[in-house]
Amino acid sequence: HNSGATRRMASKGGTRAAGTDGNDFQYRQRVDSKYQKAAVARKSIKSALSALVVFHPLMAAWAVLPSTLTGAELDEYNVPFSSLAFVGFVLVVTTMSMVGSNKTIQPENLESMCKAILVTGVLNLTAGVLMRVQVDDENLLMRRFADLVARETGAKDSSALTPIATAIEAVLLVVGLLLALAVSKHGKALASTATKTR
Repeated sequence: HNSGATRRMASKGGTRAAGTDGNDFQYRQRVDSKYQKAAVARKSIKSALSALVVFHPLMAAWAVLPSTLTGAELDEYNVPFSSLAFVGFVLVVTTMSMVGSNKTIQPENLESMCKAILVTGVLNLTAGVLMRVQVDDENLLMRRFADLVARETGAKDSSALTPIATAIEAVLLVVGLLLALAVSKHGKALASTATKTR
């Protein structure tokens, strides 16, 4: 009779995993938490990278198409944005392959790529600001865009469209930097969880 009571007391807490005395619960909980954080960071950085995959071709189009379609020669005013768009696109695609769902994260490589993406975002914004200050009005990309829209819509004066073009360019530059910052932030978080779980 006593042995039956002892068995009931021993099984009161439910079944226990083989090979454990139940005292490693907190350790297992910490490991689960790390994997959850890694999953969240991986999802977040993939979202930011996906947005940049769209952004960089848009930036390249902004840099090249208005000049090309209006007959202006491609010159030093097109080069900074188009070059950064190309480099940024390559970096983003490479980083996306690194954070694929079945990939083992290499923390050092991931952080380096994310830093490079952030640098392209900063340089893109810097180039935009410098152009506003140093480039003649008729050579500004936003001016060429306004000229293109005026030609296609039959507007007599493109100057009325310049504020709209200016706003579009400003949004592109700021969005590019914000997305690069997001990649940097989530990349650090993912690299950190990869380091802890190795």
